[in-house]
Amino acid sequence: MRSRWIVMSLSAALLLAVGGLKAAKDDAGEKKEFKATCPVSGKPAGEDHVVALKNGDKVYFCCDNCPKAFKANPKKYDVKVRRQLLETGQVVQVACPVTGKKLNKETAQEIGETKVAFCCEKCEGKFKSAADDDAKLKMVFSTAAFEKAFTRQTKCPVSGKPIKAEYSLDYKGK
Repeated sequence: MRSRWIVMSLSAALLLAVGGLKAAKDDAGEKKEFKATCPVSGKPAGEDHVVALKNGDKVYFCCDNCPKAFKANPKKYDVKVRRQLLETGQVVQVACPVTGKKLNKETAQEIGETKVAFCCEKCEGKFKSAADDDAKLKMVFSTAAFEKAFTRQTKCPVSGKPIKAEYSLDYKGK
């Protein structure tokens, strides 16, 4: 009788393990559609035209000529590269780019192939009233805005799951 319980317990454990592995494999098999904006031309970028930066970031382009233009003057494209980092999931937004305060998801606005949220309607209004798309990009992806609103840490160090802005915190100003 005791051996039956052991066999049944081991069988149940094996079934659960196989089910968990299958679920993990199914999650890994789902590939998110790649969407990014070329920082040089503004056209849709592809995964086959890529430049790896020294810090590990990858910048994607629409054609073979755009990486050459980028390499000739990378500073010129800083703001548009930062937008692309968000588009491609290399960074995650954790705060308002205007104030650095907690995000209000209802204020999310499209910018390129992604969305950016703000802390309040006032900051959202500043974004909407910006003169043109370049002014909007600078407002959200300037060096100062980028440092206070985005993180390169895209996964939780404990669970390994994607970062959620509502569960982030500041540590020593970061």
